[in-house]
Amino acid sequence: MIISAQSSDPQSTNNSAWTAMPQLSLKIPGAVGDAVLFILNVPYPYATGNNFPGGSFGIEVNGALQPATATFSYNEQQPPSTGRIPTTLCVPYLVNSTQPLTITAVWRNVRGSTVHIDSPATLSAVF
Repeated sequence: MIISAQSSDPQSTNNSAWTAMPQLSLKIPGAVGDAVLFILNVPYPYATGNNFPGGSFGIEVNGALQPATATFSYNEQQPPSTGRIPTTLCVPYLVNSTQPLTITAVWRNVRGSTVHIDSPATLSAVF
């Protein structure tokens, strides 16, 4: 079984704290012992800023950030152009509850930059 959500609007964040990505949240059924693979695919993110800009992505389960995260940043302190840095995060999770779970994609900036996406991103749960 696959459950997924997809963003549709351009969005950005300059938050240094983990912040929910709009439209990228799922509710999945709880079933103790089920193994689930969460996949966050952000195909064309970019960042702007003047201190090696970049962005970080994560997945929260019921508000708890999972240990694996994904980050990109540019090699130049002030990049002459904002090339796209495709980013995919895969997080395995063992369900330990019979209650439904809320899965949320989160993001934050790197070194004060602004992270942008202007194409659809997806959050999926594969059982």
